[in-house]
Amino acid sequence: MDSITGYRYYSIHQYEVLGTIRELKEIGLSLEEIRSFLDERNLEKSLSIMEKHQNKLQQKIQQLIRIESSLKQKTMYLKRIATEGATPRPSVRYIEERHFLTTHMEVSNDIELNYAAIKMEDLLERHVPFVAGSFLGLLFDAKKQMIENAIPSSTLIAQTAFLNDYPASQLIRVPAGYFVCLRHFGQVWDRKGSIGELKAYIEENQLSIDGQSIQMVEVDVSVTDRLDESLFEIQVPVLFQ
Repeated sequence: MDSITGYRYYSIHQYEVLGTIRELKEIGLSLEEIRSFLDERNLEKSLSIMEKHQNKLQQKIQQLIRIESSLKQKTMYLKRIATEGATPRPSVRYIEERHFLTTHMEVSNDIELNYAAIKMEDLLERHVPFVAGSFLGLLFDAKKQMIENAIPSSTLIAQTAFLNDYPASQLIRVPAGYFVCLRHFGQVWDRKGSIGELKAYIEENQLSIDGQSIQMVEVDVSVTDRLDESLFEIQVPVLFQ
């Protein structure tokens, strides 16, 4: 130490050690790991530690990319909802191919739905936080409901773009095509009125139903705690006759 200025002198070796400590902290090593790293360093030991934390950083980067992608998609989606509002009448919309994650659990009431949602959340949280995650929906037979005038059982689904994260047995592919869509406010199972409107529109325009329908959750408790803002959209795949 300089007796006049009070400044402490550091050797080149000490500067190198301090720089190394800063770098190790930046890549995420704990104080205990840094102590271990600095103790009896050698090329093999340093390389092993570097590779281990490089892999950890790569995993974290991939996780952050998934979160950012999901948040971006959800933000754009909510902006569109806020701008468009509820669709007063059914309309035909072309929707690109989608993939959904499912546990294949059929639900027909709130208790079963809550249990299925917990199972789905467990799957999604392995890769991305639930709130930032894939969009939830129900897969159901709208044609059957139109004929029988009763609410059929549904399957909980969650849209995902990360197909490699899940086994093929848990993924459902919905091909691109035209869907008659109708937004409505209300509870999950409160879709009889909307199904009636969709049926009338499909018959009036001489369309035919082509596969399972989807009831997407557009605004739910993850976004608002106001029941009057809860919003769903029913999407019925159709063919032009």
